[in-house]
Amino acid sequence: MEKFKKLFNQFLDCVQTLQKALNVSFTEALVETFDNLEQGKIKVENGAPDEQTVAELSKKYQALDYDEISQKDKAQVFTFLTLKAINDDGFDVNKMPTPPAISTVIAMLMHKLVKNEKIEIVDPTIGTGILLFSIISQLKALNHSKDNYQLVGIDNDEEMLNLADVAAHLNDFDIELYCQDALMPWMCSNPDVVISDLPIGYYPVDENAKNFENRAEKGHSFAHLLLIEQIVKNLKPAGYAFLVVPKSILSGKIGADFMPWLTKKVYLKAIVELPDDMFKNKFNQKSILVFQNHGEDAKASEVLLTKLDSLKKEEALIRFNVKLNEWYTKITH
Repeated sequence: MEKFKKLFNQFLDCVQTLQKALNVSFTEALVETFDNLEQGKIKVENGAPDEQTVAELSKKYQALDYDEISQKDKAQVFTFLTLKAINDDGFDVNKMPTPPAISTVIAMLMHKLVKNEKIEIVDPTIGTGILLFSIISQLKALNHSKDNYQLVGIDNDEEMLNLADVAAHLNDFDIELYCQDALMPWMCSNPDVVISDLPIGYYPVDENAKNFENRAEKGHSFAHLLLIEQIVKNLKPAGYAFLVVPKSILSGKIGADFMPWLTKKVYLKAIVELPDDMFKNKFNQKSILVFQNHGEDAKASEVLLTKLDSLKKEEALIRFNVKLNEWYTKITH
């Protein structure tokens, strides 16, 4: 732990030195620091950083001995620095990375439901990529390190995509990244699987919202509802979606309008309610929603409905795994 703390502080010092010299955000300095270290040279543009900073950074980079650091440690340090970037640069709450335990639950569900063969996976709200890369790392571990995944990320925030790009490289993942509004036509092909922690809030482009059945009659529409509709439109026949969604869309007034629409379009597979203690107040509570698009190999089945116990206790995931196995056995026999 002490060794990792020392390493983190060395990287942090390099990023802050560059940030001060270039007078840029922590995020920009973080991306450029890792670019410099990967390229083995310090990028100088229009005389910045100045000669004194270049000399100072060269010493700091030398002390790091970057090439001797394991990929795992590099990726881990970058993840922690990404969390600091989101905090320091005042990113919107929707940009906050998804808690790691959620990626474990999604990986468990995917391992059961999705065939272990070459598949294209899209995250249309990829942000920093932490959720997607964590899930794929776990699936690779479960599948004897086989890399059967073609990854695509979409986001309308270029800074986020820059962070995702560095994270993909450090985790040794190939990924295509597209900077675009995910509610506009996707620039990638129709995926087998969509993974997303949906941003919650209103979609400001009313003109484009008119293209969706789940638009609001008056005022701005909910972005998360439009995104689910967009995912349904883009999924391959019989493709799967694993989504982190606000609990409010599954019941109550919103659910009463939305869920009948969704159940006509797709086959619901699972609704996993996340523990209350993961969220500061009940209005922020989320669930994992899993569905399969209609298609030749797809069919209706009993839906896995469960609520996770507090993930602070290790047994919670063991209990979930037992329920998952029992349900899967029932629907496949």
